[in-house]
Amino acid sequence: MYLIAAMIKQGEKIIIIKTAITLRTLLNRNKTLQLAEPNKDIVSSYEKIAINSSSDLTKATVNNAFSGVKRSAMTTIVVIIECMGYNLSEFAAEYDKITDEEITSFQKEIIEEKNKKS
Repeated sequence: MYLIAAMIKQGEKIIIIKTAITLRTLLNRNKTLQLAEPNKDIVSSYEKIAINSSSDLTKATVNNAFSGVKRSAMTTIVVIIECMGYNLSEFAAEYDKITDEEITSFQKEIIEEKNKKS
């Protein structure tokens, strides 16, 4: 029973990490667009996402979704995706491209960040 619970937890961690990687990919795409078209209003930061969202997202809530550490509600993820100018199909296409190597690399990055804070 414990093994099954541990597997579910590990599976959930991978989903959280893949979601964070995908959100970061889309945000980086927007940052590149912002550089190419500086006069265009493009959502390219956590703060802009929080300000321009159609709900009461805080910058901390947005940061949590991008961190890969905490679970976010699906509604939060959808609001963030739409606020950045994407739809679920575009999000899913990027999500499905993520490799095991990217997940491992992201996990190492999270551990390094935790160690720096300690």
